[in-house]
Amino acid sequence: MIRVALIFLLLLQFSVHAQSQVSIAKSFEFESKILKEQRTIVVSLPDGYDASKAAYPVIYLLDGVQNLKHVVGSVDVLTRVGSMPPSIIVGIKSENRMKDFSPTKMAGVEESGGAKAFLNFLSKELIPYINNTYRTNDFSVLEGHSLAGLFAAYTLMESPDLFDAYIVMGPAFWWNKEEPVKDFKAFLSASDTLDKALYFGVGKEDGNRHSLKRFVKELETTTPKGVRWKHEEFDDEGHMSAPLLNNYFALKFIFSDMRLPQAVMDDFSSEQFLAHEAGIMKKYGQAAKQPQEIYVPLALELMKQKDYAGAVTVFRRNAEAYIMNKYPQNYVWLAEALEKNKQVKEAIKVYEQAYTLSKETGYGEVDKFAEKIKELKTKL
Repeated sequence: MIRVALIFLLLLQFSVHAQSQVSIAKSFEFESKILKEQRTIVVSLPDGYDASKAAYPVIYLLDGVQNLKHVVGSVDVLTRVGSMPPSIIVGIKSENRMKDFSPTKMAGVEESGGAKAFLNFLSKELIPYINNTYRTNDFSVLEGHSLAGLFAAYTLMESPDLFDAYIVMGPAFWWNKEEPVKDFKAFLSASDTLDKALYFGVGKEDGNRHSLKRFVKELETTTPKGVRWKHEEFDDEGHMSAPLLNNYFALKFIFSDMRLPQAVMDDFSSEQFLAHEAGIMKKYGQAAKQPQEIYVPLALELMKQKDYAGAVTVFRRNAEAYIMNKYPQNYVWLAEALEKNKQVKEAIKVYEQAYTLSKETGYGEVDKFAEKIKELKTKL
């Protein structure tokens, strides 16, 4: 365990040193005919987007400018460690939250009740534009906090197929005497199947937690087939501080089905492993992957068990999935497994990749790799 921990500390250090200049997002003005106004849109593309041909999931972030920094930060961390796939973040700047996010008119709030128009803007204008402009795959997430959380829940009930996952944080379910709670009960009663991932998060010091509990209680009572859902409350967090944690743990939950099942690791076969990897890439895009904390220990354990063919499978997947890290050790592990599996010619080629990459990045051990290549060539 100490050896594995040290490896990952070195890997992390090397990855950090290899980072280039970071740009958080770009913004543009979108002319909406439905809303009859311009809306500021911010788009954050995943690292490596321009160099790849992959398609990516999209996270639609309400109150996008206000929440962009912490969401981009969480996505960056979770993507680097393989807990979620690289994703496109589309943030929508708020103009009149009361109008855009409230589903019905409420007495005393003259500008309320514009959610239907805003939903039409999303479904008929913005989402088609994003899909036509960027390389998106079929998976998308809607995320909202407070009034925007109210809107996210409204979208789930009004147009459930528009998104594959919904993140609802500190929602204003007190709206119109808890009208959303009543609507949700009726929605669930009419839904035999709901193939969605739903996350509900709130701070324990947020007054909105009580109506959210009653909302979630309806889901506990009537749970449609296929739905994955989670409800979390966070100690010592209020209405405005909780979204940082809510977003992080929501994304981990939504993409938790990416994780390699324990049963596959315990009773390993290359066929099952590759089938799972193909499945997550089909659902979440070609850039989806496991954390290296899964790939590397699993492959090292297979080496101990002398399942060298299995170790080759996992180390090869690790090297391919983390090619952007430019970490020579990924190729060394694969080459060692290939050598043990009596694939000497291929082991030489992979050691040559490690040698070239080591020279390119200044990683070191160039002489060691050259000597190993020379040694293996004598065995041909």
